[in-house]
Amino acid sequence: MKKLLFVLGLLVLMPGFAQEESVKDTLQVDQPVHLPQILIKVPFGKRVAFGDVELEINEIIDSRCPKNVTCVWAGEVIVKASIYRDGKFIEERTLNMDANNSAFLSSEKKEMFEYSVLPYPDISKGKIKQEDYVLNVVWNQL
Repeated sequence: MKKLLFVLGLLVLMPGFAQEESVKDTLQVDQPVHLPQILIKVPFGKRVAFGDVELEINEIIDSRCPKNVTCVWAGEVIVKASIYRDGKFIEERTLNMDANNSAFLSSEKKEMFEYSVLPYPDISKGKIKQEDYVLNVVWNQL
């Protein structure tokens, strides 16, 4: 009889503990939710549209330290790109990938940041051709 009362007591108390646990699992978020970011690949020499703005990579100067090599300086990537609006040339920009990550294109509704350049140099594969490069950019819609 004592065992039966003990088992019944546990059955009555268990749901109460389960409810307390679910309350503890609730997370209070004090930080704002960030807008989604879109990562877009811009191949060398191809014009890629971002709404009414287009971006075309003209030249990439890659001095990054190749894989499996010890270097004194990590190197950098400099990207020269043409900016077009509604199909008309606006300006040429030079992007230094090791500089601060400020937006290189922005408007009231969107901003664009350089993200990475691929492929990464590899000593065993030799020099990378310009047409093999791809610039990855992050496009935020505000």
